[in-house]
Amino acid sequence: MNKTIKIIIFLGLLLFVGVNVYAAEIEVKSEISEICVYTDSALINRVTHLELDKGTYTAIFSNIIPEVDENSLRVSAEGTAMIRLFEAQVKKEYLEEVPSERIKQLREEIQRLEDETTRMQNLKTILIEKKKFLNSITLFSNTQIPQDLVTKMPQITDLENILIFLDTELKDIYAQALDCELEIRDLKNKVEALKRELSQISGVQRKLKRSIMVELEVLKEGATDLKISYLVRGASWNPIYDARANFEKSEVELVSYGVIKQITGEDWLKVDCSLSTAKPRIGGSMPYVASWFLRPYQREALTDKVSAPLVTAYQTEAFKKEAGALEERVESEMRYATAEEKGIAIIYKLPSKVSVKSDKSEHKFPVSSQFLSAEFEYSSYPRVSPFAYLGSRVTNSKGLQLLAGRVNIFLEGDFVGFSGIGNIAPSEEFDLYLGVDENVKVKRELLEKKVDETLIAGIPSRTKKTTFKYKLTVENYKSKKIKVKLFEAIPVSEDDRIKIKINEISLEPDKEDWEDRKGIWLWELELDTQKKQEIFYTFTVEHPRDMLIEGL
Repeated sequence: MNKTIKIIIFLGLLLFVGVNVYAAEIEVKSEISEICVYTDSALINRVTHLELDKGTYTAIFSNIIPEVDENSLRVSAEGTAMIRLFEAQVKKEYLEEVPSERIKQLREEIQRLEDETTRMQNLKTILIEKKKFLNSITLFSNTQIPQDLVTKMPQITDLENILIFLDTELKDIYAQALDCELEIRDLKNKVEALKRELSQISGVQRKLKRSIMVELEVLKEGATDLKISYLVRGASWNPIYDARANFEKSEVELVSYGVIKQITGEDWLKVDCSLSTAKPRIGGSMPYVASWFLRPYQREALTDKVSAPLVTAYQTEAFKKEAGALEERVESEMRYATAEEKGIAIIYKLPSKVSVKSDKSEHKFPVSSQFLSAEFEYSSYPRVSPFAYLGSRVTNSKGLQLLAGRVNIFLEGDFVGFSGIGNIAPSEEFDLYLGVDENVKVKRELLEKKVDETLIAGIPSRTKKTTFKYKLTVENYKSKKIKVKLFEAIPVSEDDRIKIKINEISLEPDKEDWEDRKGIWLWELELDTQKKQEIFYTFTVEHPRDMLIEGL
């Protein structure tokens, strides 16, 4: 009885593994049907059309060029045939290759160039010997001619002939020697380049052949589209934006583009493409939650490291105005991607097929366009920068996620510079900085600096007083009224011995110690067209005469 059970189990195992043992192998021709590009990789989708009878098969997708993330490999089938899919795996084979015809050509070319180099070096040696001979004639003339002058005067024509001969010959030798040097250098560079190429391809090599094997069983004959997808490295996309500000209409058109580049080893030719904000290569698990321990500080053995505070934008809160996205306009001639939210990511499907070569070149495709209502305001900090910066507080559209990237700024049709944005979620408010506007002039001038040299009975006082007078000027050359946030830093003492007194202000600031930053004054100004605002203020700094003041 036990023997019969063992035989039945054995036959059942044979039937179970028969799919793998007796499967017919089919090497299929596939093509890339669709690509989803992430910021750090790409998901490749390949498809092949098959007409299959009942039976078990191993479909071989050969010549898979890029390195495949095997954990990402997925298989599906769609068609009239009824198919049961078992497994898919990546198979790697190393094939021996014989040296190519190119190697023979390189060796022959290297030999020819080395022979030419030897010939030029021999010519250079001959020129050196010839120059030595001419030098000997010159040496002979230096000793013989003075002796001849004692006994007889040589003919002028003889001297001229000697000088002409030496001059002509030496010039010719130097010119030929220089030509030889240049030619030898050029030949050596060519030989080195060819040898580098030869070292890369010479000898018997091992070529990696990568295939994807799909095990399947056809339960009902028919046609099917067999699809595989896998993740590869060497591909990425990043956003870039055009911000076109229309000052008269109080709006900004924000156009986003996706810049794709790849070095996967194979060109993408006329394939459907989508861009995803997901990062599949980053782990999806939260980092380990560790305890926070406090312990006595121990000074490092080497120098202490002091980290400088981050420099923040002076106009961080300059554009806190209510603004939102306008209703969608009539679609322009440019076609944009369609956005779809999938889980935590946004997928932008490009409207037409794309071609991207595997050479790291950048390919730019339009993704989206939105019109944002904008109440423009200017911000300026003339103590550091003599410019007025245009910006607005805007709200992103509901279905668009904006990744951090560069923003090319166009003001009333003209390119005026660039700025940047961070990661912006759908419907999130953010500050859109639109660069410098030369039609708003800002100036900061030191009008007066007066030092008090008070003497008491001919003896200088123990303290020194210095009075400063400044003028801030803002001028509006725009065609409409503008709002300007003008920032200025007033000195703040960090030592009780340093006294600072504000003497006069022609226009009181709207805010002092802006955002709890000591000494930062803010004026919120409105200027009609062709108008200007001047602000005067003076302050006095008093300190011990022998004290040097930092930052004054």
